[in-house]
Amino acid sequence: MNIAFRTLSPEESPIIYALTSQTNYTKERADWANNAFDHAVKQFLREWIDHSTVEGNHVGEDSNTDEFIEQGALRSFFKHQDDALENLLRQDAIARHLLRPINEVYFENDAYEPMLAQFEKRIYNLAAHREHREVPFRYSPTSRQGAHGDTVGLVDDLTGAAKEDIGMYFGTRRSDETALTILADQLRAEIQDESIIPLHLITEGYMEDSLRRVRTLAEQLGDEGNRQIQCFIIQRRHAADDRHLGAALLLMDPQQPELPRRIIFCDTLNPLGQPPWWDKFREKIDRVFPQPSGHVPASARLEDGGVNLQRLHDGVPVRHQDIDCAFYTASMSRALIQVVQSNPNLLLTGSIADVVSEMTARMPDYFELANQPRNPVLVREENVAYRWNTGRQALQILMGARVIGLSMPEMDLYNVELA
Repeated sequence: MNIAFRTLSPEESPIIYALTSQTNYTKERADWANNAFDHAVKQFLREWIDHSTVEGNHVGEDSNTDEFIEQGALRSFFKHQDDALENLLRQDAIARHLLRPINEVYFENDAYEPMLAQFEKRIYNLAAHREHREVPFRYSPTSRQGAHGDTVGLVDDLTGAAKEDIGMYFGTRRSDETALTILADQLRAEIQDESIIPLHLITEGYMEDSLRRVRTLAEQLGDEGNRQIQCFIIQRRHAADDRHLGAALLLMDPQQPELPRRIIFCDTLNPLGQPPWWDKFREKIDRVFPQPSGHVPASARLEDGGVNLQRLHDGVPVRHQDIDCAFYTASMSRALIQVVQSNPNLLLTGSIADVVSEMTARMPDYFELANQPRNPVLVREENVAYRWNTGRQALQILMGARVIGLSMPEMDLYNVELA
């Protein structure tokens, strides 16, 4: 991916880098593609209006059809069609544009913002009202949407000036459940059945729920007579009131499910030598694995396997905040899966320093070499790509087998004759 960044001056921001434009995709080309897409959607809506038998799909006999198409028709279509997004994806010109690769997207200004067509934004926003139809990172919260599905900015009641909010920006929107499910599926695809240490991936519930699931599964294995050490890898949010994600690895002896053999917690922040969530994680461990009075608590076995990748938000403009812990923790979890499968003895007997070195050596998206993080500019670029491609995968899942036969050459879209 060829994306150009520039470093902001100290007056603009302390340590932030800005995504300005792609070197091989111009704003003019993006304008052309977006105009062609809007035309294709409006043509689709016109045909729907002409052929639909749904009462109320139009504003009335005397209304202006062109005006209705420009404004409320798309929302009406989503209102009356349960499979509205899937129906739109059956139109090749529309599907090609929504599924275009990141090197056919123009990013504007310093907010890591893809330049989307007007009706494209509306499609993402309106689809987000339907369960399992969210296109991750591409839609605004429903509270930020206007009557026709357009995004409405926040305004300061006192000054009348525009207010920034993380939900406004492609680069700062939080990972929704669709995104987390996609990441979990990618991690499960990494697991090999012939692993020397049986490996289990936990991606349901919050962190404490996941820890309880680990204990329950270990107890069940023990009841079945299993005596083999088991490895559990967790990637989840900390709690309902804490949207940060963490990763963890637990080695469990099914014959002693009340006390993990090894516990490694992997966070993405380490500003003062210890992750901010360290004490809370210790508390979770001791609630799930309580030890008899007078015994050493289970949390005493906790080891810090975190990496200091994520930026803190203090003094950082809203549009530049680092809300990418889902991708960092997925990368750590993927690396741990690979370590378990390729070097299990390291997990059984190696030091935490050696485990972290091996893990970071397997994270090329964020590390040049073991324990050597990539330039923050490149890290940001990687996360922008992950955000776009997660949305693409969500759309591909909705399309199912049809995506295989969809030709994607850029110029095909431009064959639409603009009115």
